Amino acid sequence: MLGLSQAGKTSIRQIIFEGFTPVATALNPATVRINRKIFNLAGGNINLFDIGGQTNYLNEIFQIYKNRTFSDVKAVIFVVDVSDAGNIMRSNYYFGLTLQALSQISKNARIFIFAHKMDLVPFDKKEAVIKSIADIFKTDQYPQVDIQGTSIFDESIWDAMQQVLSFAYPRDQAKTIEIKTTISKYGLNSLTISTSQGLVLYSEPEVNIGINFTRIKNDLTKTYFSGKILHQAMFSLTDHFVFMKEIEDDLVITSVFPAEQKISKYQDNFNKLVERIRGLFKPDELLGKAKFKMKQTLSEFLTTKGLKNVQGLERRFDKKISVRCDVCGKQIQKSILEVALDNSEQLERGIKISSGLGTTTVEIYPQHDCIKGIREIPITLDNNLEYRRYDKSRPI
Repeated sequence: MLGLSQAGKTSIRQIIFEGFTPVATALNPATVRINRKIFNLAGGNINLFDIGGQTNYLNEIFQIYKNRTFSDVKAVIFVVDVSDAGNIMRSNYYFGLTLQALSQISKNARIFIFAHKMDLVPFDKKEAVIKSIADIFKTDQYPQVDIQGTSIFDESIWDAMQQVLSFAYPRDQAKTIEIKTTISKYGLNSLTISTSQGLVLYSEPEVNIGINFTRIKNDLTKTYFSGKILHQAMFSLTDHFVFMKEIEDDLVITSVFPAEQKISKYQDNFNKLVERIRGLFKPDELLGKAKFKMKQTLSEFLTTKGLKNVQGLERRFDKKISVRCDVCGKQIQKSILEVALDNSEQLERGIKISSGLGTTTVEIYPQHDCIKGIREIPITLDNNLEYRRYDKSRPI
């Protein structure tokens, strides 16, 4: 994902893949160099590079790290801030370098231009603005380039990202057939398989935006189930029953049954179809490799910081710690390995080691989307990586 500084790249990533609200991304700092994230997508994955947009970083990418950055790329999202007219030509310059790099290194890649922050453009001027950018970037001369207007405040960003994923990760035909068969077998009105934030992976009938399960379960936990971790939800909607269940870390099944029988009957059918769908998706191999590599990196990091017997503690790297935000009441579950993955470019940002009076403590700082913006919760572990306490959340 490329674009000039403050074009909105990090906000797009956080909303689509990490469940943040638009308001929570308002104070994002500028990305430094490359922020690499790996997101699980139902047996596939997105290996996403959010590249800092400051001129010196972009120049480094194209002059020094071009081969490493553009090798094996399936799609590039090039974000253009439509409200920053003074930098459109500079943005076009780096767009040209991107085209050139892909033509040399990843010839089959597509470029998706997001004419971003369209919410700042008057409704009657939107089409003209997109056409103007398309003309400046000469998109009609490049069949591998698409352009569309986007905003994090409406569905346009989801529609645009759905197109990117449909190209980069086309749906498996066998899974599609199995999903259609499942709908018929269990008498469903619809079946959707999505990420926890609502990015649709498979659906029948076709839908572009799923339900944000992360937000639903956090709201339910805060209101009705304090201290609990929810993995499923059931509710009625007009003359239908809706069942949702998180079957993997970031894989949610949403099924809609006609309200013709008792809910217990549908609950039984839902449990059966969950197991059927679960069998379609295998663990993400690349994500597994990323975790394996990060375990090694984390071990080395903890050792250099003075923690003893790190090799014997590796089995605790995956142990999730559950805490609650004092501001919004949201339940946060993170392991030290997940915090490390979230801060893969700078482990010191998410993990700190302190020694004194003969003891060593480890602090981790998981982040979350709070009603008061992005906040982190300091969690203290002992020298055996066992939970000791957590402090009040604080803004980043």
